Amino acid sequence: MKTLTILRSAALVLALTTAATAAAGDRSRAPATVEGPWQVTITPVSCATGEEFSQFAFQSLMTFVSGGTLVETTSNPNFQPGQRSPGQGHWERTGRTFYHAYFQAFVQYDSVDPQPPAPFYHRGAQSLDQTIQMQDADHWTSDAQVTFRDLSGAVIYSTGCAKAAAQRMP
Repeated sequence: MKTLTILRSAALVLALTTAATAAAGDRSRAPATVEGPWQVTITPVSCATGEEFSQFAFQSLMTFVSGGTLVETTSNPNFQPGQRSPGQGHWERTGRTFYHAYFQAFVQYDSVDPQPPAPFYHRGAQSLDQTIQMQDADHWTSDAQVTFRDLSGAVIYSTGCAKAAAQRMP
């Protein structure tokens, strides 16, 4: 009877060890997280047609902090110096390779005599709501909705769209 109890216990330990090892192996094969700093190329897109305007593409930096905080800054040349603050927001994993991210930045002042094709920006806020898909451990792509609001929170520009491609920073 004592031998049978020892054998059952040994079998249970072996089964639990095997299950734990298999589970750890599955986690190590899971797609990389979006956490960390990224170099992002943003391309404006027509929401209606999906046409990309690659001639207006620009760079941004996004940092996805553990716990869901997001920090962003952009080099968009359509904003005048000091016109737009860095963006702050949040992110969450929504699937095996998918994430949702949202951030907002302040537009500090109305544009002063913008040169075409630069748009006229009004004081208020810009927000970006995007769905991100990891391509591999060091690359992701996204589709985004961009909204501009005035100081009261009312939408002042029709929602725009954008696509992004990102590479993890070393």
